[in-house]
Amino acid sequence: MLNNDEQSSARIALGMDVCDVSGEKVGTVARVLEQAAAREIIEVKTGPFGMGKHLYVPATEVDAITDGGLVLKYPKHEFHEVGFDARPEPE
Repeated sequence: MLNNDEQSSARIALGMDVCDVSGEKVGTVARVLEQAAAREIIEVKTGPFGMGKHLYVPATEVDAITDGGLVLKYPKHEFHEVGFDARPEPE
């Protein structure tokens, strides 16, 4: 049986919608980056047609995975404060 982390990452698929905690769509999943120590980062394309900036969200910051996509733990206006706009350094 998979643990909770494995269940979550197994259900994250490219192209899924990504919403902030209020349900406002902020982008789509571009890819899942594997980091050392089983840490996953979800790269999110923002803007129309994915032409905006990219966000880098640790899988631990996903509040829920629904039929509609991923729901993050923070409102959109806090993404910079929590570091989602900073590309992670390779480990």
